[in-house]
Amino acid sequence: MAQEQPEGRWTAILTEINHCNKCGFCLPSCPTYRLTGQELHSPRGRIAMVEAAARGELEQWSALEEALTYCVACRNCETACPSGVHYARILEAGREFLRARHSRAFRGSFAAQQALRLAKYPGRLRGLVRLARRLTGVPLPGAWARFRAMLPPEPRPLPAGPPPRAARRGTLLWFDSCVMAAVFEEANRATQALLNAAGWRVVTVPRQTCCGAIHLHSGERAQALALARQNVAALEAAVAQYGAAGIVHNAGGCGAMLTEYPQVLAEDPAWAARAQRLAGLVQDFTALLWGEEGPLLPFQGNGERVALQNSCHLVNVAKAGQAPVRLLESVEGDTYVPYYGQEICCGSGGVYNLNHTDWALGILDQKMRAVATVHPTRIVVNNPGCHLQMQWGARRHPEVGAEVEHLATYLWRSYVRAAARASSEATAMEGTAAEGRP
Repeated sequence: MAQEQPEGRWTAILTEINHCNKCGFCLPSCPTYRLTGQELHSPRGRIAMVEAAARGELEQWSALEEALTYCVACRNCETACPSGVHYARILEAGREFLRARHSRAFRGSFAAQQALRLAKYPGRLRGLVRLARRLTGVPLPGAWARFRAMLPPEPRPLPAGPPPRAARRGTLLWFDSCVMAAVFEEANRATQALLNAAGWRVVTVPRQTCCGAIHLHSGERAQALALARQNVAALEAAVAQYGAAGIVHNAGGCGAMLTEYPQVLAEDPAWAARAQRLAGLVQDFTALLWGEEGPLLPFQGNGERVALQNSCHLVNVAKAGQAPVRLLESVEGDTYVPYYGQEICCGSGGVYNLNHTDWALGILDQKMRAVATVHPTRIVVNNPGCHLQMQWGARRHPEVGAEVEHLATYLWRSYVRAAARASSEATAMEGTAAEGRP
């Protein structure tokens, strides 16, 4: 038995590993296996490597490092698994084991290390983004050049909409993703405006911080736990103050992390119980825009073909990937165009694209080729990492000819268009009625 981990922890992981029957159903769902075709870079291969380490049978630690380092952690394999294996638990245990051995495998690039630090300070991250945008055209060293290449251009102003409705549905607590706040602030404004228009009151939670997902996926478990505790305390206080109906977000990865806080904090029963009371309140904004009879708001398109890059963790962890699809299908005048491999990761993976740029671009290129087959004019996303990655893909593949946009800004413009049409029709009806009066 490996001695760097508590024996009870490895016993639990081996129990989880024993659920894997080695069937291989996970292989086609894995972006790195699809890229390389190598068993070492498949979920089945990685599970086998962690099992060997747990049983003290591993001879080449470099192979375990390679296997676990290059996993994107999209968790698509979990949805494909007929045995219900919790792959993420095995992956995280293996990565913690490597860190305990002082492995350099997860130290990451300089840019990734800075991203992990800055995520805890959204104000500093916002300042860095502004600086990078100002330095357009100025040569930068490799990692920083890649970071700037992923940034979208300055956002265009959101169109003004009708006055929001009274908050008759209740109060929602807003969880603000660190990257969304720094890079996609207009999407945050659009999300809150949509919820206001649907009759929700939205309150930003003070003292919240990064959800910790990118730290957990990078093997920095202690930091992830500290961030989780800070958010649980902040959300608890806000729920007590406002009696909120839900905790809302527009970043699939962050929302999934919030729902998994009880598992992340499982070794601390008191905090795990506190997190469990909050987890059921967490919802993606799209779920809150859909009522019993359909969308709560009208949406009018502009004759576009719209493709979706759905967040891996919204789909695979939160199991909430259908709400965005339903809303896109409800936009009158636009055509939602699904494509083969739509559920496969785009290669962002938190800071994966900063640590393993070549692999991330290989996965991205496959994704863009699949998107190109449906000839979209617009690609919408619902996670900041996906947004940055797909924006990068659109620049690498101009032949696709599609603009990348957050789902919230797309829906807000569609709602404003629908509201303007309804107002115009109402005015015309009033004019017709007035002409018919004696």
